[in-house]
Amino acid sequence: MIGRTIAALAVVAALGACALYDGEHYEVRSDEVIWISYPGSSAFPSFSKLERKTEADAASFQLLSFKPWGKDRISGYYQGHKLAGSDPKSFRAINEELAADDHRVWNGTTIIEEADGASFRLVSNRYGVDKAAAYVGWTRFVPCDLSTFAPLDSEMESFAADSKCVYANSFTIPLQDRKSFEMIGAGYSKDRLGVYWMHFPVTGVDVASFRVPAGTQVGRDKSGCWLGTERRPCRD
Repeated sequence: MIGRTIAALAVVAALGACALYDGEHYEVRSDEVIWISYPGSSAFPSFSKLERKTEADAASFQLLSFKPWGKDRISGYYQGHKLAGSDPKSFRAINEELAADDHRVWNGTTIIEEADGASFRLVSNRYGVDKAAAYVGWTRFVPCDLSTFAPLDSEMESFAADSKCVYANSFTIPLQDRKSFEMIGAGYSKDRLGVYWMHFPVTGVDVASFRVPAGTQVGRDKSGCWLGTERRPCRD
């Protein structure tokens, strides 16, 4: 009975702590803007609150659509850090990690080099484009045909394609026949002349028989099994 009571009290205490934990956010207090955060990680969160006064002007401060981002009449902010050179009139949050104004794009406090803020937009969770290039994270690359560039529907969200080329992250897959390209799972793709894992050619494989069995991360051809670009003994 005592054990059950202690367990019940522990649950109540945990629920109470969760109710007090409202995540990282800004708080405007009369003449100051505070960034509130909690140390730890998503796997091991802490309920110990940290408060940091920002340089933001409380009278003009605005919360944007994603919690890390805000702006006032002078600047944009990420987690309370002032973003030097940002234009508050055009500053906007794109998601939790990205924001832009009419001139630049930020990944957190880092400016994405050469990105055009006015035309930048996301086309998937991982890929973005502007008028001149494509981006994955903060890596910029120029596709073969930007006008037809689009993400591919794959379980890894790491692939994109246009009318001429296919990409694994920002790397061009060295296809031998673009027209016959297909995704086959677990990071593998193929055309009628070759098999590829991410952007690496798989050498020595039998293209015609290569496949990825459903529910596995291993490739198979008539000679055996493959993990990444390496031939491995099959376990079944």
